[in-house]
This record gives sequence, C-alpha cells and structure tokens, in this order.
Amino acid sequence: MSIALKSKIRYNGQEYSSPAELPPDIRTAYEKALHEGDVKKRFVVNGQSFNSEDALPADLRKLCDDVLSVIENNGEVTIPNGETRSPLLTKRELGVAIAVGVGIAALVLTRIFHG
Repeated sequence: MSIALKSKIRYNGQEYSSPAELPPDIRTAYEKALHEGDVKKRFVVNGQSFNSEDALPADLRKLCDDVLSVIENNGEVTIPNGETRSPLLTKRELGVAIAVGVGIAALVLTRIFHG
C-alpha cells in the first residue's frame, strides 16, 4: 500500500504546502480557524474527492484517521487497540540468545570432560 499525504493551505490567493510556510500573522489566523472549526477541508483519495470527513466511506475515514494519528505522533506508530506491550525479544533475537547459550554450555561441558 502506498500513501501520499499532501496538504495545501490557500489564503488570499497564495498557496502553502504546510503551516510552517505561513507567515506569522497568517499562521496565527490559521491556527485560530482550526481551533474554531472554521476551515474548509477537502479529501482526495485515489482521485475521488470528498468535501468533508463525514462524506468519506467508513473504511477510508478509518485510514485517514490512522494516517493523521501517525503524523500527529511525529511518525511514531501506536497500536490502536491500546495494547502497548511487545515481546521482550523478537524471534530472531531469541534464536541468537539460544545459540549463544548452547555454545556456552558446549564450552563448559568440554572443559569439564577434558579437564
């Protein structure tokens, strides 16, 4: 799956690709409009345009929510069901740990039997 997220901010005929490009006074107005919900949004997914999040089908809305949450978390992906525990070791790390343990055990047994 490939996801390309593009944003355009249009203000008085000027187009900006991110809030960071906005001049300070315009950025303040932009942030105020976002806070007050006074911003027009348009979503284009696979060439199909939607005028609001509510107009998106449920599966596309979920995808957009997931993508936006990754962006809001600075690219750090979180597990949506709230489960945050991960295995202590991956399968590969566990295999390496077992191999090292077996190697050490072999060395110890060799030293015991060969004096």
